[in-house]
Amino acid sequence: MRNLLFSLFLILLSYPLMEKAMSLKPRVEGTSKIYSYSYERLVLTFPTLKSVISDVLYIQLCYLTGNDVFNQWKERHFTEEDYRTILHNVKVMTKLDPYYFDLYYFVGSYFSWKMKDKDELLQEVNSILERGMKYIDDWRLPFFIGFNYFYFLGDKVKGAQYLKKASDMEGAPYYLKLLIPRLYAQSGKYQLAVIETAQELKRVKNEVLKKQLERRLKVLIYLRDLNFALERFRKVYRRCPNSLDELVDKGFISKVPEDPYGGKFYVDRQKCTVWTTSNLRPVKSSTPSSQ
Repeated sequence: MRNLLFSLFLILLSYPLMEKAMSLKPRVEGTSKIYSYSYERLVLTFPTLKSVISDVLYIQLCYLTGNDVFNQWKERHFTEEDYRTILHNVKVMTKLDPYYFDLYYFVGSYFSWKMKDKDELLQEVNSILERGMKYIDDWRLPFFIGFNYFYFLGDKVKGAQYLKKASDMEGAPYYLKLLIPRLYAQSGKYQLAVIETAQELKRVKNEVLKKQLERRLKVLIYLRDLNFALERFRKVYRRCPNSLDELVDKGFISKVPEDPYGGKFYVDRQKCTVWTTSNLRPVKSSTPSSQ
């Protein structure tokens, strides 16, 4: 009799436990076909295996985003809702193991391109990378954020600010030092571009980079001064000048300077600003070499 009562007790006890276990299963949210994981449920189920679970979910993520090995290696396609679920799961993984660099790298290098036309999702990617910056000291994380801002989101000033953070970190490529002032200049922040380049020129020790910065500073100063002259012209004549020669004729500048990169300065009448045909890059000579 006692055994029977004990068996009945176990059966009754197992019911709420099974209900709890079922509630811990990953769920499909909204119209997405991808399971959505809960950090709280995972921690409750595997309290001492958080980093291991993060590894397992990352492996699953890599498989999910790759070609379908069981369907003739066809590329998988995801809806916007699917991507939202994927990013939610990525956030869960970073909470389980905030020092997991490979996960942040995958998000920055892969998902940014997959979500390049979806500004809201790109902001989610950036927020994940921002979280990574709190735990991992690696230049690639702020670089990915900066790239997303200036290349996909069209915010070159904010992009330059994050690239500045990246360029000051160990292992960052030297070309970031040249890209930052270029982005400021393209945003019309000419004085800021000049200041940034001049400050960097004082710090740099690499002779090759130093020469490149010196040339960049020279052309940025020209752009700053030419745009200041253009603004003075606009205040006087209340219109955009037809060309830089008009600025010379009206006495706003003494002459049109030569672009150190080999291009030509000109008035972009749509924006009413001065820019250069070199786009701040060395212009290759079109003259054929003698043979």
